[in-house]
This record gives sequence, structure tokens and C-alpha cells, in this order.
Amino acid sequence: MRILFIQNNGIQESIGVANLSGILKANGHDTDLQLVSHARDLRASIRAFDPGLIAFSALTGVHRPIEELAIAIKRDFDVPIIVGGPHPTYSPDMVERPGIDIICRGEGELAILELADALERDQDITGIRNLHVKTADGRIYRNDIRPAVPLDELPPPDRGLYYDKYPFLRDMPMKRFIASMGCPYPCTFCHEPVIRDLYRKQTKSEYVRRKSVRRAVDEIKDVARRYPLKHVHFSDDLFFIRNSYAWLEEFAEIYGREVGIPFNCNIRFDSVNQWAADLLRKAHCYGAAVGLESGNEEMRERVIKKRSKNDHIVEGARLLRDNGIKILTTNMIGLPGETLDNAFETVELNMVLKSTYVRANTFLLFPGLPLVEYARANGYVDQDFDIDRQVAESQDLTLKTPHAREFKNIASLFWVMVHCPPSWLPFLRRLVALPDNIVFRLIGSFNMVQELLFYRIWPVPALRYFHNTVLKTRQSGLSMTLRSIPALIKRKGEDGPAPREVYESNRGYF
Repeated sequence: MRILFIQNNGIQESIGVANLSGILKANGHDTDLQLVSHARDLRASIRAFDPGLIAFSALTGVHRPIEELAIAIKRDFDVPIIVGGPHPTYSPDMVERPGIDIICRGEGELAILELADALERDQDITGIRNLHVKTADGRIYRNDIRPAVPLDELPPPDRGLYYDKYPFLRDMPMKRFIASMGCPYPCTFCHEPVIRDLYRKQTKSEYVRRKSVRRAVDEIKDVARRYPLKHVHFSDDLFFIRNSYAWLEEFAEIYGREVGIPFNCNIRFDSVNQWAADLLRKAHCYGAAVGLESGNEEMRERVIKKRSKNDHIVEGARLLRDNGIKILTTNMIGLPGETLDNAFETVELNMVLKSTYVRANTFLLFPGLPLVEYARANGYVDQDFDIDRQVAESQDLTLKTPHAREFKNIASLFWVMVHCPPSWLPFLRRLVALPDNIVFRLIGSFNMVQELLFYRIWPVPALRYFHNTVLKTRQSGLSMTLRSIPALIKRKGEDGPAPREVYESNRGYF
């Protein structure tokens, strides 16, 4: 059975798609990947591979171009199309869209393997767990999900799906890995509690799992043997939590001895004690990305349920700094009910933390989030607010607030503001009250530079990467315009430009 994965552009490889390809190949199936931005003729590429199944991964916000592309492909190919990933997991009605035959909810490794086996044998597919299947007569079969599989039981991700075909991804000095799945915390701005509860209710199993240290280390060693690798990024929601210090201790010993490649990871400040900070240093951790979100304790406790105290945050940051670990904080501006004073508390706390790098974004609502209902219940959005359309078509702050201008300016100027002395705060308050302007937007664009520095992506690979993502996409004539999507499968010279979208890879499901 041949399965073709299509990705709307090549911003980064999807570990979820690599996982799916890994289990399919391990069981005798053939897979290929096509980055739309690098396809001279997508129709010809599909025809040459002759797939029995075409698969997409969809995040909310970039799902509409996928829906349109599925329709365009269906005009020329009578091939089942499946869409997995976060958007169909939280918005399973996507299966009702034209051009889409199947959606996958939750993790897809066992589901897509069962689907490929059944299609190859011409067997019924309507009862496969995790899948919602639409038949030719329009009937939809909606199946429950299966228990989460232990991570060590899955084959390694098929990195070659990307690296053997696209050198600009292969040659990036930093590559992403996953040592665990899921997060045990109840933050209302995040989908993790939603999928954790989904698995608990439908399967009575735990979604939060961790690979053994030996499995995690062996995956990295295998990639390091085959491809350029100078820096590792662990994309886990949280690389370790309070009850996994023993795992971290074993990891520090084995990884430090057998690999020793500098890495960065995602953690919580309040999980960092002296022992954990020492182990991170021993394991060659050079950077930690930490979700601060808000500097106001009540906002964290009552609204977003990220229950951490400021003194624990300050102490965790100090321990990291003392161990030579650089800090990148991520922050949200304009949460439901947030005041201008609250937003400046976030600025001030970052000043105290002395973070090396910071990232700030205005808050966007996504379908399925508990915070959506909170916003509706408290009048921060209208009851009939179309979140699906807002995410897909706008990046502007859409919550009801008298401080929309200030919030946008704080997000743009955040990385400059937090490095100012506290005595400048009165001036900064007057500054963010100014109208939005090109200078503020240019300053905000340098947020990307901070992340390149944090991930240690230096100018040459960064420029090569930029050429193969942004520029390559533009050279292909792609645009965000949905009405031009059918041109993606037209031969060069036919019908004008085709669409471009921003693709952000997900970790655990495709």
C-alpha cells in the first residue's frame, strides 16, 4: 500500500508524520512526502507515486487551505483522503467537508496502520477506532478512540521521509525530538487537558506517557549518526515534571555520557529545584523555554489555571541562571479580562527574572479550549463568535477589551521593554498608548531573531532555511488566497498563483 503525505509548506518536519511513516514502513507499506512549496507539479507528483491513500495534518488556523486542496485533488484522483492532527481532533466535524473522506482523532499510528491494511485488502474501514469515516453515500461512521500506546512500543520516527528528500531540513544543525507525550496540568489556554480527558473518558487510559531513557537516547544517537546534528530541541510539552526527577537523573547520566550534544527543552519554573537544575547542567542543557504566560498570580490561578506562585518562578529562574542555562519565557498579552496593569505585571516579572530571551503574543482563542467558554460566559466575546473563522483569517486581538491598541503594542515591544530598567515603566506606559505604527511592527518582527539565537540557528543555515521556506513558497507563486488553491495541481503556467499557508508541526498526532 502506498501512502502519500502532503504538507502545505516546508517550515519544519512533523514528528507526528514521521511517526506515522515509521510504523507504516515497519509493517510493509510504502510512504512518500510532498512539500507543496517544493512541488513543480503536484498533480504529476501524485500520479507518479500512485498512492492508495493521501494524508494531511491540520492545525487550527491552517485547516481551510487543506480543505480546499483536498477538493482540488479529488477532482483528478479517486483516492481516499484522511486528515489528522489537532484540528480534526478538537473539531471532528471536519469530516463533513467536501473532499475529505476520513478524519483521525488523537494519535494516529495504530489507526493509520489498520486503515492501510484494510484498504490494501479491500476490507471495511468504517469501524476503525480513532477514525470518523464518510462513505460514498454521505453516511458518517464516528468511532471512539483507542487507548494510548506506550511510546517504547512504537517504531522510531521515519526521519528519512524528510531528510533524505529535502536537504535544507536535513542540514539544519538543530533537530527536534520527543521524550514524552502529554502534560498533567489543567491550563485552560491549552488543548492538552482536553485530549487527556478525552482519553480518560473513552479509553480509561492515561495519555501522559514517557519514553524510557534508553529509547529516547537511542533515537538521538541514530539521527546523529546519519544526519548533521549540533543542537537538540526536546519538543515535549514539559521535558520533566516534579514526579520525574528519577527519569531526569538517569537521562543526565546516560545522555551526558553517550551523546553530550547541547540541548534545550520546555519546562516549568516551579518544577526546578537545586537537584533538577544540577541535573540539567550535567546533561548538557543550555536553554530552557518556560511558559510564564502572565505575571499576575490571580490571572494565572483563576483564569488560565496555571497555578504557580511568583516566588517559585523567581527561584526557579535563579537556579537556571546559576547553572548557566539561558531562559526563553513565553508570554500572552490580552487574556480574557486582563487589564493594562495586569499586562505590565507580566513585563515587570520578566524584568525580575532577567530572561535572556522573551516571546510575547496577543492571545487568540482556539476551538475546544476551556478558556473559550470562560470568555463567552463572561462576555469577552459574543455568544455567536465564529472562532473557527477568526483563527483561520485573523491574527488580531478579537476579545472585547478597551486596551486592544496597548496590548498589540506591548506584544510588539515586549522584548525591548523587559530589558529596560524598572524606572522606565512610566515612559513605557505612555509609549504603548501611541497608535500602531510601522516602527513598532518592525521591532516586533525581531522576536524571530531571539528565537533563532535561543535555538542556536546561525546566519548561514538560517538564510538557507529562509530561502527554502518563505522565499521558495513565494517563488512557487503561492498565496494565502483560498480561491486560488485549485492552481496547486495545475501544470506550470496554468491558472495563475496558488495558496501559501503557515505550517506549524505538531508533536504527537499527524
